Amino acid sequence: MGKAILCLGRYAQIPYRFEKTKTRVFCLEELCFYLRENAALVDASCFTRQLADWLEDQCGLPELAARLRALLKGKEKPEAIAPQILEYAGCFSEKEIRDTGRLIRLGADAALPEKQKARADYFLENRRYAMAIQEYSRILREEEARIPSFDGKLYHALGTAQAGLFFFDRAADSFEKAYRLSGEEESLLCFLAAKRMGLSEQEYLAFLTEHGEYYETSLKLEERMTKRREAWTDERNASRISSIRSAFFSGDREQYSRLMRRETERLREEYRIFAAEDLPIGGA
Repeated sequence: MGKAILCLGRYAQIPYRFEKTKTRVFCLEELCFYLRENAALVDASCFTRQLADWLEDQCGLPELAARLRALLKGKEKPEAIAPQILEYAGCFSEKEIRDTGRLIRLGADAALPEKQKARADYFLENRRYAMAIQEYSRILREEEARIPSFDGKLYHALGTAQAGLFFFDRAADSFEKAYRLSGEEESLLCFLAAKRMGLSEQEYLAFLTEHGEYYETSLKLEERMTKRREAWTDERNASRISSIRSAFFSGDREQYSRLMRRETERLREEYRIFAAEDLPIGGA
């Protein structure tokens, strides 16, 4: 378990909204977590007089608000402001605070496309797929000189977001472009995975027949999918068995009986499905 954190101030009735990421925070601790986890996206637009007013009026932290106003008046840089807020809250260690300042400084030195990608990556990592698609597409539409491998990363991330919304045809197109630009096998694997998810089994096999160059990679994909399916199944089985064992040794007969009935019925249903699929209909 993580260590307990003593919260400062109060929980805001009106949240503060960071327009760049469309994220709302309701207290000082959430603000600190946002700054820490999104250091690459933090810039001067994150620290405003409106934020200082919010800290004072909504969170009841006039001292921190006054400190922020002083930093803004002194035209301090974001990498200097964020650590002071984190230090005041006491949520992170000294090393974590220093690392956050360093990441903010590195983000400030990054080229514009890299900053834009970091913003889109934030949406993708938080499963806000529609917004991620919008951001990646906007970057790719801009007529700016970029190296092919960078565009390959953009298309790969775009495909990931599209697959997250089950747009497998579009995802396949994006992954294919990513592979053509970067030559990364992972993009090719994702391209085939999107094809596999978007086509029927017959259509997918026909596609592989037409494109023999993908045969070896398709075998790797099947091996990966089998391993992940088995790992997922093993994890679920382990969790069920653990629950049954716990109920048995705790003496909770009612819970134990209920879990055993559920597990028995599940196994019966799996057998019925297996028998229906495996045995020929109508006999030999």
